[in-house]
Amino acid sequence: MSGRDANRVRLLVDRMSDYIPHADELGICFAGVDGEKLTMRLPWREELVGNPTTGAVHGGAITVLMDQTLGIAGLCSEQVPPTITPTLDLRIDHLRVATTQSDIMATAWVYRATRKILFLEGIAWCDSPDEPIAKATGSFVVMQELDLEKLWQLVESGE
Repeated sequence: MSGRDANRVRLLVDRMSDYIPHADELGICFAGVDGEKLTMRLPWREELVGNPTTGAVHGGAITVLMDQTLGIAGLCSEQVPPTITPTLDLRIDHLRVATTQSDIMATAWVYRATRKILFLEGIAWCDSPDEPIAKATGSFVVMQELDLEKLWQLVESGE
């Protein structure tokens, strides 16, 4: 497998998510790593429905899922050292309505990295990644001055 160790990424994602209140409130969590791609999960809940008539999930919940997934996916990339990446720009195309009562998944990956900016893209889906409900592209600031090796050590020690 190319990319970073999935168990290490999962631990760090879980730890970082604890400090992002809106993602934590929505229950967004790690779902998997495949090479340099990160997948996160938004568990379906009735209160996520934005339109009770159609049962459509509120676009804000999907936006948070996409921002969280793209923002953390850099941890899986071997193009840059592991770092925290605040959102600089995010564009989301909502392609279809998420109406099923199933979890929403999102997968993201780095497609270009510069010294100071990561460029990522990703998709969100309910039933199949072949039928995305949203597509996102974004740019995220590389925080080179942060020593994430210390954060890795804290995560692994359970502190």
